[in-house]
Amino acid sequence: MEVRSACAKDDILALMNDERLRRLRAAADSGLLLYENLDDYELPEGYDKEDMWKLLTAIRKQAAVFMPAEPYRTADCWFVTTTALSFDSKMLELRCKNDYPLDRDIAVLKGSPFLTRSIERTLAKALEAEGVDVSDGRIHDIFAARRTPRTPLDRVIGNYIEISRDADALATREITHGPIETLYYRLVEGVDVSMIPRRAKVCPLDERISPPDSAACLDSILHLARLEEGEERRFGPIQRIINITWYFWNFEVFPCLNSLVGVLLRNVLAVKWGFPVLSWVPVGYYPFGNLNTPLMKSVFESWSIDYGFGFDFTSYFFMYTKFYLNEIDRLEQTIDRLKRLNDRIGAMFDFPMNDRQKSIISALCKEPDASLRIGPHQRTFAVAYATARADFLELERQGCLVREHEGRAFVFKACPALRKRVMSLGEAATDAM
Repeated sequence: MEVRSACAKDDILALMNDERLRRLRAAADSGLLLYENLDDYELPEGYDKEDMWKLLTAIRKQAAVFMPAEPYRTADCWFVTTTALSFDSKMLELRCKNDYPLDRDIAVLKGSPFLTRSIERTLAKALEAEGVDVSDGRIHDIFAARRTPRTPLDRVIGNYIEISRDADALATREITHGPIETLYYRLVEGVDVSMIPRRAKVCPLDERISPPDSAACLDSILHLARLEEGEERRFGPIQRIINITWYFWNFEVFPCLNSLVGVLLRNVLAVKWGFPVLSWVPVGYYPFGNLNTPLMKSVFESWSIDYGFGFDFTSYFFMYTKFYLNEIDRLEQTIDRLKRLNDRIGAMFDFPMNDRQKSIISALCKEPDASLRIGPHQRTFAVAYATARADFLELERQGCLVREHEGRAFVFKACPALRKRVMSLGEAATDAM
């Protein structure tokens, strides 16, 4: 018996020292390693693909973070804070922190059409995940108050925009069933929900991890939203935001428009936890429909299969964290180009302009024939109506804008001379997007 025990120990030591296993462990710790990726590696002698995946899973679970307990769940759910995931999460937290460079830049450039388009794109992607086909132009027209919401979908878009503007105020409230349900009911206010398209399907998840009803689903979301009560310190705010959004992707928490509610709650929590930039990050990949990618499909299939050790969400968290970082990169690039565009706008005129007025000119750079209204400008910058009106009147006095009537309302357009000048910035405006 002692001889057999010694042999077993020698075999284990030999395996743990095997260079091929070390390469696999390094890959699992420093990047995205899926079951199908094992085909690209030489495996230790005597081990097939399935055996090696079970072994790697057992090793990784020694450092695993278990998901918060659920009364209905009968299978383990966990993820590993690998070196790469931990680093990416910390970088995202730092780059999105209050009063850090990106946050300050957004505050200065608030109201620019090149930044507000990020909010519009987020909404478009969330609607796409719900199976709703809506053009970017239609969303933009409602956002810019050029289109009066008439259809149920128009009203949903208008409601979403209004709720988005209230994210700071909503973030001051304690997250309970009430505020989350309020997001949904405000979203469908004045809407005949029977006229809203329903998504064709949701992810086919194992019944052992599926909440039995909406109440259980909301309880799980609330558990994650109580950041100060986290059982596991490594399960930080970024992972919680990603996990909360996952519930709205995969379950019918509300009768419809779950993806939109999930994004709105994500934005509220981002502000609540001191990461306002996340409110500008568009919706990530979704494993069905036009948002699908081969890699995201592989990630979904990887975590949604129980190989005997429960469900490993590591690849899901890794993918979404990396996606958020990529979107932050894009946002920073847009802001850098926008700064240069604003510098050029400032140099074109011989009178001082505030940042709000520069946003008016930059909007005309993008759309020279646009009709601009005071109301959207006021709401975007959260200033008094008189202040917003003064921005336009000063540009009119300086000969940049002309005032016209559209119905009973005033609109402002670029005067012919300004139109020529902003069209010369067309290439710079395109680059800023």
